[in-house]
Amino acid sequence: MYASFDGGAPQLLKSYRSNVNGVETLAVDVPAGSTSLSLRFRYTGTNSAFWTIDQVTVAP
Repeated sequence: MYASFDGGAPQLLKSYRSNVNGVETLAVDVPAGSTSLSLRFRYTGTNSAFWTIDQVTVAP
């Protein structure tokens, strides 16, 4: 998962090397003065039949 703030370059937040099945919470350091956030998800595996991202929530 990548995050970019105010249209800046994407920064890697989390990368997975194996199957994950569960709820996760990630803390993100927000640069001072930022007013917008963009999240990106990228899949590069070979078994896309089970690739799912669900119920993403952003909270202060």
